[in-house]
Amino acid sequence: MEVIELVYLFLVYAATMYFANAAPIILHGKVPVDLGKKLFGERILGDGKTILGALSGVLIGVSAGSMVYFIIPIARTIPEYFLFVVSLSAGAIIGDIVKSFFKRRLKIKSGQQWALADQLDFIVGGLVFSSFVRTPEIEIVVALLVLTIFVHSATNYIAYKVKLKNVPW
Repeated sequence: MEVIELVYLFLVYAATMYFANAAPIILHGKVPVDLGKKLFGERILGDGKTILGALSGVLIGVSAGSMVYFIIPIARTIPEYFLFVVSLSAGAIIGDIVKSFFKRRLKIKSGQQWALADQLDFIVGGLVFSSFVRTPEIEIVVALLVLTIFVHSATNYIAYKVKLKNVPW
């Protein structure tokens, strides 16, 4: 595969998952996904994971992925494209939720930093879920994992500075 095709594919993956991951910061709502329930005396997920946030993440991610379809030519060559961006978006949100579940089990408080897991949870989730629709090239996986560590850290710091987040990670 040519380099330009890999760059275009990277943008399909990244735009869809990054927008899905960012949307709940703005559209978060009040009703937690776990409905306030506990498991072994600890919240299952915490107040940071809301139903509106999860739904908005999937919807915004699918919207971003759908816009990419019209902007980037290679996107139109991906079979079952809509199912692909739905799986990327839903996987990104589920990856973040699964990470929160494990943070609570490890007694890591909501908002407390968990190095690398906080940066890569949505990428791993999106890649796992979307792999049932399309197997990603290894170059795409490596680029997403490496670049996301830096991009996610920078965007979270910006969100913290503009008071969208309580912590810079």
